[in-house]
Amino acid sequence: MSISAIIVSYKTGPALKECVRAVQAENLIDDLIIVDNGNEAQTIAWMDGAVEGNAAISLVRGQGNVGFARACNLGAKATKGEVFLFLNPDAVLQESTTALLAERLKAARPGSIIGARLLNRDGSEQRGARRGRLTPWSALVSMTGLSRFAPVHPVFSDMHQEDQPVPNAPISVHAISGACMMIRRDDYLRLGGFDERYFLHVEDLDLCRRVRKAGGDVIFVPGAEVLHYGSTSKSNRLVVDWHKATGLVRYFYKFAHSPLEKLGALILALPIIGAVMLRSLALSLKERLG
Repeated sequence: MSISAIIVSYKTGPALKECVRAVQAENLIDDLIIVDNGNEAQTIAWMDGAVEGNAAISLVRGQGNVGFARACNLGAKATKGEVFLFLNPDAVLQESTTALLAERLKAARPGSIIGARLLNRDGSEQRGARRGRLTPWSALVSMTGLSRFAPVHPVFSDMHQEDQPVPNAPISVHAISGACMMIRRDDYLRLGGFDERYFLHVEDLDLCRRVRKAGGDVIFVPGAEVLHYGSTSKSNRLVVDWHKATGLVRYFYKFAHSPLEKLGALILALPIIGAVMLRSLALSLKERLG
């Protein structure tokens, strides 16, 4: 099966080069689409040079910063492959990762989506690659640090599972990370792609939920590894976290099953946004103070 890699870049910087070079080193990847959502002049010049004389790389640009979800959908429209590999611009494929993802996708039931194990620079597993069920409560537990009380009662268990033992084989999870996910073209299009109402963050959780609702599996492949630098974009942290907070509210409202649940999602909007933004402010102050 032919594989197309799709990378959305917004003010990414040097990490994009390492990401693209790793994609180019993969024999299983047939073509690469870079969606330029807005980058600095030096990065733009590098992208132009990478595309020149290389039929395997294409650029999608001119749309401005339309958000991650919409940019991914634009990239998907420009691809040739039977399979899409969505990759963050600061995510570097490790040896055999593409092969392991593709192998698991072939074996999976129709409509499934496959994700890799994300690594920090020190080799530890990064947060977000395998996640449990997202609910208003699990979101608040994760964002407020209540998960430290998990040994006291499982109600405080974190939806993020990076601290759990690494499984010996691929497993089904509630959600994987959009930093590296593989899905068949037909399945992606059947689902309608990413929901473009999410500007940044939560769109991957939304897609995984729709995959499971449609009868597919969300599969975490521990042997498929990706070095994910994270936070390489020069975007303002508060702006990024605002999109994350509003994305969570949108998610809960969208998947509410009754008018009462929708009302509950609206009532919880302020606490959720407040928790995300307070955490963001605290991290910003910590960075400034060193």
